[in-house]
Amino acid sequence: MDLNPRVPEIGDDELDVSPAEPLDETDRALLAGLARVTGRMDPMPADLIERSLFAATLAGLEAEVMEVVQLPGALAGVRSSASAAAEDAPAEARTISFTHGDLTLMIQLSRERAGQVRVDGWIAVPTPSYTVELHRPGTEPTRTDADEDGRFSFPAVPHGPASLIVRRPAADGGPVSTPVIEL
Repeated sequence: MDLNPRVPEIGDDELDVSPAEPLDETDRALLAGLARVTGRMDPMPADLIERSLFAATLAGLEAEVMEVVQLPGALAGVRSSASAAAEDAPAEARTISFTHGDLTLMIQLSRERAGQVRVDGWIAVPTPSYTVELHRPGTEPTRTDADEDGRFSFPAVPHGPASLIVRRPAADGGPVSTPVIEL
């Protein structure tokens, strides 16, 4: 890998150029070499554009953002057994809590078969009229209603970035969103 682009020699009399001048062949050669080096040493993540559009879409929903209260590590052994482990069944779960004003949201993420994640959630106040949306890059939101105890679930979600939006009536404070988390 040649990291030294071939740049024409620059004389001392050429060093007093203004950045306002148009690009010349020396500038183009230098920029092309820099692009090759950065492309090899620190390439752009393949999904950067999709993640950026996802973040912009969430920002455009005009929902207040919840604060992460707790983000502990995985709880080993949850929903597993010796026979289930042999069948490549779920082997861990993690719980994340979010808060915004008087609203508290807790979710448990459990690994499912075939690389899927189960999201079980609970809104701390019984909220039969609240709708919960699961937003993921490149897909339409998935919606479900919280039951009379504030519980909801999304049974089979692919791994990757996601955000939950709790749709509350305007009288209850309007919609709130979790930060983007990795499922």
